[in-house]
Amino acid sequence: MTQAAGDIGSLPFSSRLVDSLVVGETANIGNPRTAEERAYGRSLPKPAIPDFPIRGYEYYDYRDDVVNTTFVNFQDNDRRKTGALSFLLFTSAGLSTGSTISGAQFVNAKPVYFPAFDARFDNDNRGGNAYRTLSFRDLDGSVTGIPGSQILLHDGENDSVATDDTCDIRPTWNAAVCTGDIGRLNLSDARGELPAAVDLESRTARFALLASLGPNAPDTPLVRAQRTALFSRRAPQAPISLVRGGREFRVSGDQSTVRAGTEIQVKTERPQVTLSLAEMDEGSWVLFELPGFTNAASGTEQGSMDALRAANATSYFRDGDTLWVKLVADAPLLPVIRPTDLQASITVSR
Repeated sequence: MTQAAGDIGSLPFSSRLVDSLVVGETANIGNPRTAEERAYGRSLPKPAIPDFPIRGYEYYDYRDDVVNTTFVNFQDNDRRKTGALSFLLFTSAGLSTGSTISGAQFVNAKPVYFPAFDARFDNDNRGGNAYRTLSFRDLDGSVTGIPGSQILLHDGENDSVATDDTCDIRPTWNAAVCTGDIGRLNLSDARGELPAAVDLESRTARFALLASLGPNAPDTPLVRAQRTALFSRRAPQAPISLVRGGREFRVSGDQSTVRAGTEIQVKTERPQVTLSLAEMDEGSWVLFELPGFTNAASGTEQGSMDALRAANATSYFRDGDTLWVKLVADAPLLPVIRPTDLQASITVSR
């Protein structure tokens, strides 16, 4: 089951699966015809790709919720990897860290599987920037055994900077299970505006952006950002990487999941960067070190690192040729759970 959004991320959720039963393989083996199907003992959904992975529910556009749903018969075998829960392969459409699950039950089923990037499996064919920042919240621990935890991609290549040694790594899931307030970081080039919420290379994203032009589209920061993104395609920027705990993490599409209360170094050759937080609790903060940067366009200047660490509003501290920035999340603009609205932003330059 994969539900595309009918709006552009302005509603409390895109879809909800409630009181349902999702079944993987059954005793009905179909009509095996190819050599691979006969060896496997059943028909395959993609005979030309016999190892195409089995997933039951795929999270997709913006926020999706799964409630009181049972998953049956999702087990790895010699031919195919499986997971009752996953994300659309390999989506570039707008995702939300606010997607949730609660009341899940698993019968003969591996709960989660995020397949590693494989062009043969790709349903989206647009680069997978959003897939690299996938995340959903296990509200009651029915998936992970850890209530309130966040399930993040952890495939060795696209691990989230939100992960550390406090997270529970699940290798067969290609996932990390982490606690704390985890939201979204955007690292756009600086123009003092809300960063685009979706990747324009996604067909679904383009349709959503076009919908934002309609006369009935709500006048929200997200809609305005998507309108801006539609008409302001720009040349690719120099890459950005994030360093935490001595490890460098890949950033794709200028997006990343991020955990509150962490300190992160930003490495890039760009002359300007805008750092923005969204989908976080009010008052949550992240501290950034930006070597080579010396100017901040907003925020409160602090006179020392101690003062910066103590600040309860977005602030910065200049130390020679390094700028330190503390982003502090404001209350969300819309009264929905973990929205996509900008909560903190600052533009820095060299």
